[in-house]
Amino acid sequence: MEENDRRILEREMYQIEQIRQLDLEELQVEEVDDFQNSSDDDDNNNHRDPTHGYDSTGILGEFTYNICVASLHSYLGDVEDTHHRTAFLDGGAVLNLPLFCLQGVVLFPGATLPLRVIESNFVAAVERSLSRVDVPYTIGVIRVYSDTANHSMKSASIGTTAEIRVYSDTANHSMKSASIGTTAEIRQYGRLEDGSLNVVTRGQQRFRLRRCWIDVEGVVRIFSCLLLFL
Repeated sequence: MEENDRRILEREMYQIEQIRQLDLEELQVEEVDDFQNSSDDDDNNNHRDPTHGYDSTGILGEFTYNICVASLHSYLGDVEDTHHRTAFLDGGAVLNLPLFCLQGVVLFPGATLPLRVIESNFVAAVERSLSRVDVPYTIGVIRVYSDTANHSMKSASIGTTAEIRVYSDTANHSMKSASIGTTAEIRQYGRLEDGSLNVVTRGQQRFRLRRCWIDVEGVVRIFSCLLLFL
């Protein structure tokens, strides 16, 4: 046992000695020519943020990144502002709205929801909402998910807000829904050559579903929804 302790101590002393030798060695610094002249370096250093390595304009090398781009949703391409803001309606109001059933998406009031609208029934829903007079630029949004165990569509409550919960009634071969969803106001939209739409929406108010059906254009419509005070 004492022999093992002695060997461990010798090994530790050897490692400590190696570390000390490394500390005493001088670092060899290789000087390289910069691609920019000294005057450019001085100008850049005046704007350099020493904590992040970026200058005040967000330039790193030849790449420029604007941190405000994400909120603009520029990846959707050219879109037009609707120039219309729907006022919050009184609680208890009854509306008739097109309905979007989005798998895995929960829309909270005040949150932004960008949409790439490709399917014809969803395109028809957006087009119809743009031309409405009573409640223009407004759609209803629900969240659904697939229950692979039962081969049906169900929903879950997320956080403090519950979206409309939808599931498949395999016995009656129909879709049933629960009660709570969120209205979304269309803030921006753009039409593409293939007939699809790019849309930026914003959650407005929660509603309680009364009844829904699918019209001749394949648009799922809320026949009656009661706006909530919450």
